Amino acid sequence: MKKTVKILASVLSAILLALAMVACAPKSDPDKAVDALKKNGYEAVQDTTIIPATLKLLTGKNIDTVVSGSKVVKDQDGNRKVESVGIVYFATSEDANNAWDKMREYANEQNKDQNSDWQVKKSGKMIYWGTAAGIKAAS
Repeated sequence: MKKTVKILASVLSAILLALAMVACAPKSDPDKAVDALKKNGYEAVQDTTIIPATLKLLTGKNIDTVVSGSKVVKDQDGNRKVESVGIVYFATSEDANNAWDKMREYANEQNKDQNSDWQVKKSGKMIYWGTAAGIKAAS
């Protein structure tokens, strides 16, 4: 009985960990990501022409759409801080994998303020970057 409980607890822990990791990524549907950002008070746009064409030149990969969002907030000291997120949706996950190095470099160039909670990640067909709060708002 004790062994069964330990195994069951391990399986449940693994499932919860997997759900927590997936929940941190932005929505896989660009329209839903824009809606989530707007619902959380962000200015959000979806671009299927100019930015994807520019990033395609950078990466050489097919990009379907780009979503970006930002919001000005005050930190604990009362200073203005910009929370932001950028999400690039590639045509395939293989395109995202192949563009990962160049996109990570591009995304880190966007962090001119050296924001300590800046993140750059890849999930399936998308690569996303921004502040932790911005990424959470898109999920």
